[in-house]
Amino acid sequence: MSSNIFIYPGQGAQKVGMGTEFLKTGSIAENIWRRANEIIGFNLKEKVMKGPVTELQRTEITQLAVYITEIIIFKELVNNGIIPSATAGHSLGEYVAVVTSGALSWEEGLELVKFRGKIFKEIGSRNPGGMLAVIGIQEDKLTKVLSAAGGIAEIVNYNSPGQLVVSAEKTIMEKLREEIKKAGAKLVVPLKVSGGFHSSLMDSAAVKMEAKLEKVDIKEPRIKLYANVTGRPAKDAKQIKDLLARQVNSPVRWVKTINNIINDFEESLFIEAGPGKTLRGLIKQISRSQKTVGLSSPEDIKALKKGYKRYYE
Repeated sequence: MSSNIFIYPGQGAQKVGMGTEFLKTGSIAENIWRRANEIIGFNLKEKVMKGPVTELQRTEITQLAVYITEIIIFKELVNNGIIPSATAGHSLGEYVAVVTSGALSWEEGLELVKFRGKIFKEIGSRNPGGMLAVIGIQEDKLTKVLSAAGGIAEIVNYNSPGQLVVSAEKTIMEKLREEIKKAGAKLVVPLKVSGGFHSSLMDSAAVKMEAKLEKVDIKEPRIKLYANVTGRPAKDAKQIKDLLARQVNSPVRWVKTINNIINDFEESLFIEAGPGKTLRGLIKQISRSQKTVGLSSPEDIKALKKGYKRYYE
């Protein structure tokens, strides 16, 4: 029997209207949106459902919107008897994974994500930077280009064997993009983000996040929670706090995470609980034999319960 591995995408997966299908009077989604709006003090639900897309792309809004959408899908999965054996999330998605593990309530997670979005915006303005998705270049060649960049430029996401992400200072972004292309990259794509996340540009944000986490009551995880920073399961509540703080200015080691999950579970089904299909694509690049499925609507959940093979990729 397959072990269900719940995985959650991060910033960049957002789209206007995501999760709309879950909304009906008295539903889990309706109740969560109502409580979320109370906690954050404005109508986030309306921004997600109606847009405009420019509003949804603001870091402090994006992070909240993706988080709540994924929390709703997680709650709907469990309500339908689909239970995780382990969990992981990519960047922002790690906060939903922490909730999934039982180490944190979704309301406390929302408070942390609200704070995270705020400091990401603040530090992103103070230390302007950006991110580039780089496809089709060896890590050592890319590292050589970055070392000669003349400013902060670091590999911050190890997404798949063929895809790396770089964060860099804004002033060197355009030149860096050209130099990476010259070094042989097949594709270099600027990401629609407001800062050089997961890099040393975010060092002061990591300090603020650490102080915030000290005040939060994080419990022991009830299932394996694989961390971005190490790619391995967090040992206890204390380590979860440490890893969440370090995640802000440390690389996301997604390849290592997925390989460790594959090694730890004899047979697994990776369930991407959120908008889009980014993580499923990355997993297929890491290990083509893995079963994956995406869940972003009630119909997807019904199909998974019935075992429709056409929903597997």
